[in-house]
Amino acid sequence: MIFSAKPKVASSAHFGCRISESMRLGKPDGMLFMTLGERFSRKEDAQRLDNHHGKVIRIFKDGRVPSDNPFVARAGALPEIWSYGHRNPQGLSLSPNATLWAHEHGPQGGDEINLIAPGRNYGWPVVTFGENYGGGPIGAGITAKEGMTQPLHYWVPSIAPSGMVFLTSTRYGQAWVGNLFVGSLKFGYLNRIELTEPFGGRVLREHKLLANLGERIRDVRQGPDGLLYVLTDSERGQLIRLMPK
Repeated sequence: MIFSAKPKVASSAHFGCRISESMRLGKPDGMLFMTLGERFSRKEDAQRLDNHHGKVIRIFKDGRVPSDNPFVARAGALPEIWSYGHRNPQGLSLSPNATLWAHEHGPQGGDEINLIAPGRNYGWPVVTFGENYGGGPIGAGITAKEGMTQPLHYWVPSIAPSGMVFLTSTRYGQAWVGNLFVGSLKFGYLNRIELTEPFGGRVLREHKLLANLGERIRDVRQGPDGLLYVLTDSERGQLIRLMPK
């Protein structure tokens, strides 16, 4: 074991969890990023630094803590923490230009895409674009607060995002290079997200792929062959390879 989230909670909800290798100059640098959910019943933990709930962490592959993590020297803070104020992040991808992207489930509405930076507070549950299940505001019902980072993009209603990858290959033509691909559990499609620049910028437009399958999309990856592979999580789950036209 190289890492154990603290504290342990008896909950079957909001685990996170995605893992991405950290890169430097285009090569793995021996570190990992990991997303951790706030376990639903412990949402207030996401704003505290004495626990791992609702956090993105960074560690070495042997479990050591990097000395330049943002809270290493702060008394009472867990040193693994890279960013905080997250709800249930189920997508994580490091772009070729070394920016870390994550998405997370909002409550009823307010799923987010965030650019993850060290030491940042992403607001949950103080700020959100969603509301309580069944209606009604969460907390003060605000969508912004000083010192809390706004999402790059959000969805209302929720799409229940899962899986995230940047396409780097030209197998589908140049127009898809640098697009972000995210699965939707709720509506059962693969979301091709065009950005204002390859691997960066803001969201320009979205395209629904595989919507006719009627399958919950759990994950999406680019294979060694440059093609996209999609995993569904129905009772008879499928591994689907997307072929160019």
